[in-house]
Amino acid sequence: MSSTPTITSELLASYLAGEADGAQRRAVEHWAAEAPANADELRRMRAVWDLGSQATDLPEVDVDRAWAKLEGRIADIEGKGRVRSIGARSWTRWLSAAAMVALLVLAARWFFQPASTTYLAQAQPEQILLADSSRTVLFPGSKLKETMGKQRAISLQGRAYFEVRRDEQRPFTVDAGDLRVTVLGTAFEVADYDTAAYASVRVRNGHVRVVAGADTMDLLAGDHVRYDKQRHLLERRPAPPMEVYGLRVLKFEGAPMARVVEQLEAMYQVRITLGNERIANCRLTAEFNDEPIGSILDVIAQTFGLTVTDVTGTFKLEGDGC
Repeated sequence: MSSTPTITSELLASYLAGEADGAQRRAVEHWAAEAPANADELRRMRAVWDLGSQATDLPEVDVDRAWAKLEGRIADIEGKGRVRSIGARSWTRWLSAAAMVALLVLAARWFFQPASTTYLAQAQPEQILLADSSRTVLFPGSKLKETMGKQRAISLQGRAYFEVRRDEQRPFTVDAGDLRVTVLGTAFEVADYDTAAYASVRVRNGHVRVVAGADTMDLLAGDHVRYDKQRHLLERRPAPPMEVYGLRVLKFEGAPMARVVEQLEAMYQVRITLGNERIANCRLTAEFNDEPIGSILDVIAQTFGLTVTDVTGTFKLEGDGC
């Protein structure tokens, strides 16, 4: 912004009051056009100014005291250097207007600041629809805080699975202990329990960037990374042949049918038997997204040329096997 004059509160007050000269108006308009955030800020200030201009009786303002207090609050919120004061005695009128605008802007920023919501999962997993329409499953013993505004920020303690709504203008970040995960739109899981020696990130689909200290890794679908908290080391890990994402997203990559059956029985609370040992040797590569157990077994049967029967809640897979 070196080419743009310093935009002070008194200059904005003059502009909004319609009393700025041509050079001042051009300076403010150039500043607003320089960045969308500046334009948004000017629109908010104009709305607040218009509300303030409707008041007919305003109390007397102790300008010096108000400015001193205001300057301190602005420094705390957005750092020194953006707003500078001028001589109160020679510019009392402008300073009063500037103080009123800045106070109103602080109020507006407080009102419009991104809202934060905290979620807890105790004994059972919690399915959560976030403010940006992304979805997450928060697992027992976990805590999640979302802050949605110009940035989509998540703070996580524990374990959560995310299906992120794509928004190229607003990256989605998850901070979990020493890890920061950044995405645009994807499905992935982050696990970082306080008592665990490792934190982990695994990607179901999309593109994820993981940062831990000075280490950065880009992950694609099927990639896993583990962070060793004691050694402060980020390392890739091989994906297992069988994974569960969220509550009922199942991913098998060359998984033996014996293990597949065990997983399906535990998840769906059913009984599944195999007609012979050769079927147990078959290896399944497939993904199922919260599908009924009958549909899953039908796909398995078609994949390996088997038949499936259901007798009072007990399923049986029969055929030649592999």
